[in-house]
Amino acid sequence: MAISHIIKFINLYAIVFLLYILYSNENFFVKGQTLPPGFCPSPLIYRNTTDRQHDIDIGYQFLGQTNCVQPCPSLILTENEWNRVFDMSLVAGTISMFALIFLIITYSPLVNNIKDYTRHTIGILFLFSGILIAMTTDGRQLWDIDLGFKKYCPEPGRFARQSDTKCLVTAIFFQMGCVTALLWWAAISVDLWITIKKIKISKKLFLIYTIAVNVVTIILTFGPIASKQYGYIDAAIGCWLMDLKYQVGYFWAPVGFCLCVGCVSIVLILKEIYNVSDAVKKKLLAKHLKPLMLVILMLTEFIYMFIFYSYTTSKKNHYHDVIEEYVVCLFVHAANPSVCELGSTISPSAHFFFHLCIRLMGLEVLIFYGFTRQTRKIWMRSFWFNNSFVKRFLPSLSSSNDSKSSNNKTSGRVTGGIGESSEQSNEPEQSIELSGIDSKHEA
Repeated sequence: MAISHIIKFINLYAIVFLLYILYSNENFFVKGQTLPPGFCPSPLIYRNTTDRQHDIDIGYQFLGQTNCVQPCPSLILTENEWNRVFDMSLVAGTISMFALIFLIITYSPLVNNIKDYTRHTIGILFLFSGILIAMTTDGRQLWDIDLGFKKYCPEPGRFARQSDTKCLVTAIFFQMGCVTALLWWAAISVDLWITIKKIKISKKLFLIYTIAVNVVTIILTFGPIASKQYGYIDAAIGCWLMDLKYQVGYFWAPVGFCLCVGCVSIVLILKEIYNVSDAVKKKLLAKHLKPLMLVILMLTEFIYMFIFYSYTTSKKNHYHDVIEEYVVCLFVHAANPSVCELGSTISPSAHFFFHLCIRLMGLEVLIFYGFTRQTRKIWMRSFWFNNSFVKRFLPSLSSSNDSKSSNNKTSGRVTGGIGESSEQSNEPEQSIELSGIDSKHEA
């Protein structure tokens, strides 16, 4: 009985002491009220610092002038909510990763003759590669499951920065992958309109565009390194740009531009389809419906990500105030921190879907470009299904391929190298439109 009275007295004393600190300086976090050495209520972490600015630079987030730092991952979500997002990145990311690897191999020179490539084929290859690179360098992956949160929180209470090699490498590849996918998505949307409009683009112009896009990607990727802008921040699941002005300048401004280009292209495409006769309309839809649907679907995802980011950025001060109120509560109720609850910050479901969008893209491209007769044709005419082993042990498959090749030859529907018509092709037996979109060049 006596022990319980003593415990109550200690708790009461602690509360009175902290209330005195709080009310003697209303803005104690801002004005620098110090706390007893080593005192930080859970889940805050005490950091015995000798060089405060250096600790801030390497990723510790101090609360005001105290030696208490925010835990990593941040308080903006609960630990269970963080685990759900990271587990989603592992499961959805792994499925999409294998889907993208299959597609990249399918459309790569490992399976195809490079002479068969069209603008559209090159564009989707860049798109697939960009999504793959971004997705496999963000969140949790198969090869780092055992690391848990340590991949982005190398020490308790420390958020990774570009001085951490893993953080820098993953941030560079994530930014490069996102920018690559975005720019080539915009290019594909424009190319669909050009193809439907039957506008001829020279090989030289396409080459210049390809070089320009890659140069822009390199600038947008490596530019922030000079200002040490790559790191792990509060609402992220991977290392990326930290300061708002760099996020806007190096990513979201290009996103806005590409969204405008994509929207205009889609409107022009729909206008072209609407203006033609019903017979021609059916042919156009039969050939261009899938890539058009993919472009529109990805547009909606990019727009959602853009809106979510804009909204959360506008509410940044509110989130800061909510976390500050929670921290104040922790100090006041240090003896019983369980009574403190974090107020409403970012919606966990909206945050979850934001990070799911890029992983859905891997599955979407598999549906629109993987489960097609065109993909089957590519593999069936490739070396992997046309070699001595197949002819010896699977003669029925080999004869089927020979029959289809003969039919293609007589039908006159095959396409030669980039920019060639079927009559100009010297290899009719082995050439098809890889992506199903015959976007030819002029010489």
